[in-house]
Order: sequence, then structure tokens, then C-alpha cells
Amino acid sequence: MAEEEAAKPDLGKGKSKPKRRTIPGNFTYTTTPGKLKIALQNLIEAERPDIFNKAFIETYLSVSGGSAAPIPNIMKRVEFIGGDGKPTEWYGKFQTEGGRPEAALHGIKKAFQEIFRKNTFAHSLPEDKIKEIIVEITGLVKTDSIVSQIYGTFDAFRSFIPTGYVSSDGKGKDNKEEVEEKGDDLEKRTRDLGLSYHINIVLPETKDIAVFNAIFQSLKNNLL
Repeated sequence: MAEEEAAKPDLGKGKSKPKRRTIPGNFTYTTTPGKLKIALQNLIEAERPDIFNKAFIETYLSVSGGSAAPIPNIMKRVEFIGGDGKPTEWYGKFQTEGGRPEAALHGIKKAFQEIFRKNTFAHSLPEDKIKEIIVEITGLVKTDSIVSQIYGTFDAFRSFIPTGYVSSDGKGKDNKEEVEEKGDDLEKRTRDLGLSYHINIVLPETKDIAVFNAIFQSLKNNLL
């Protein structure tokens, strides 16, 4: 939803229609992101439908009326459902505990591409930093309600990504070999120059051992 219809009084018959305000960034968003998060939470346990539509949202995801209306479009933008309304593989992954973080991150990278162009690790940024990026892209003032609505939609999905989560997307065989080749080349050049380098790692504050396992596995695959 890249455009918003400004709220104006009824101009009467024969009058021109209200102008639409163009919002740069091609962002998808809802005016009730809290309801979107409720729908996502309920989606985890709900039986997967043949067609994901407003009727399904109202019946099984506990969101109704105007709050339910934009959700199908948002789900298409994050690639949880296809153009035909059928749930995709990403929808199924989101329903699983193991696949949920990957699906949520994939979704916001697709729906909020402009944010990730500004910062590859946007999903790890605090709220104020993400809003600054939204303001920069859209040209809106920070107090505009649309800024909060775009952020709220982004955060509804981001809330399912654990702190310190390391994505595995884009790490196919060819990419891994390229990283290893670059790493070998860097090691050779630094050795030839008589240089050494050290890496300092700042670990997140968490007691979840899975977070640390993911971080060190990524380091092992790409640096060590």
C-alpha cells in the first residue's frame, strides 16, 4: 500500500474525488499493526486454509472488520500467500517453531526492501533507527502516523525473529565457496605483508544457547 487516501469531508455529487497522497518506498502497512500481530500469532496454530482471505481471518485469526481488510495484501507482499490467495512454503515455515524466524525475516526483506537497502541488518536495529530510515525514504515527518504504522507493520513480523538471529538465506554452495575463496585470498595477502588481524565479537545479552550456536556456526562457516 504505497498510497494513502487523505481523510476529507464528503464533497458532494459532481465534486472531484479526494487526492491520494503518494508515499515513496512502496511500503505495505496497516493502520492497526497490533491486530496484524494478533493475526500472525493465531495463524501459527490455525489449520492452513485452501485460500487465505478476509473470511478466514475473521473466523480463525480473531481479527475482523477494517482491521482484517489489508492483511491479505500484506501477506502477499511478504510472500506468505501467492497471487491466487493460496498459502506458500513460507506460510508453512512460519507455522513451525524452527522455520518461523527465517520466514519472518524473509517476509520483511521482501515487503520492506528499501529499508534493507539502507541497512542490511535492519531487523536488528532499534525502533528509533528504523523510523529514521522510514522518514528518510518517505520524506514524511517523524510524527506522521503513517511512519508509526509502517514501523508497526514491520515490527509485527520482526517480533518473531529472536535477538541475535543469524539468517542462513543466500548461503548456497556457490556463495559459500566465494566467501571461502575471498577468505583464503585475504589470509594470503596479510601473511605476505606480515600482518595479523583480530576479531572482537560483542555477544547479545541472552540466555538462549541457540543464539550463541547460530552465531558461532556462522563464524565457522564464513571466517574460520
